[in-house]
Amino acid sequence: MFVFTRRFGELTHVRRGFVVRRIVDLNTDQIRALDRSTTVVFLTGGMLEEHGPYLPAFTDGFLSDRLTQELVQSLAAEKPDWTALVFPQIPFGASGSNELGGKFVFPGTYAVRPSTLRAVFMDLATELGEQGFRWIVVVHVHGAPLHIRAIDDASDYFHDAYGGRMVNLWGLVPVLAGWGGALAGLTDDEKKEEGVSLHGGMDEHSLMLYLQADLVAPAYKTAPAVTGTTLQESFDAAKPASWPGYLGSPRLATASLGQRIWESFAAVASEQMLRMLDGADPAAVQRYADLLEKNPIYQEGWIKPAAAHDEQLEAKEKEWLRKKRP
Repeated sequence: MFVFTRRFGELTHVRRGFVVRRIVDLNTDQIRALDRSTTVVFLTGGMLEEHGPYLPAFTDGFLSDRLTQELVQSLAAEKPDWTALVFPQIPFGASGSNELGGKFVFPGTYAVRPSTLRAVFMDLATELGEQGFRWIVVVHVHGAPLHIRAIDDASDYFHDAYGGRMVNLWGLVPVLAGWGGALAGLTDDEKKEEGVSLHGGMDEHSLMLYLQADLVAPAYKTAPAVTGTTLQESFDAAKPASWPGYLGSPRLATASLGQRIWESFAAVASEQMLRMLDGADPAAVQRYADLLEKNPIYQEGWIKPAAAHDEQLEAKEKEWLRKKRP
């Protein structure tokens, strides 16, 4: 474990001398003094998104916050002379997974439009780029196609406009493979019952049992499986009005499985971050959004309907503003 002491806006690792600074605590002179070449900016996200009757709406946010802590620890271990600059968590994301079944209103989901999310991260990238920062790590554990693409776009913009590196870790295929690889040890019966789990299934329940079990409703132990044997069947399973908000079998979840998933994917995320800091281009790593956009089931069942809905919302808001302030 890492031990931190707090003094004048600075969190100092007392064993290694590694410095973690919270941007909210720093004054202008302290920010100017940061060595841009060895300062890593951490932008942590957090999607308010329904996860069914047993998990909290901020599940993705809890995972993102914890992953940021793990990444800072990895940075301290591998680059003790560097500095972590941690921004406040951004509690917004785009496209809740309730959209899998064509539901754009669902208790627990409070999303922003993908264009809004893109603008937020592009604006932050602009501010940081104009001030000379070179390294940005985005930690936003939410897997909607339009959400991931929005942050990928902001990352590419930071590189093209300012020559720095900005990585959306959850948008990299190897990071998601680290998560999925931990499920290889499931029995055939468990795999059959879990089916094609796309949201809030055994894996996410297991992670929360491991990381924050007090927020998991005990009734998950008797939850019925809601899933399909194919990707299309799982999309279809989310369409009925009675859909509970998850796909998979929560009752199979265990804290030990959550630990395996966590340790596997956190390790790969740390590896990808460190590769970037050593000079690798994160844009050269296979991206999850590219795979999803090439999949016709995702295109027709989620991406196109979500994009159309977002355009309708934008038009509605603009029309209101036009009438309000002609």
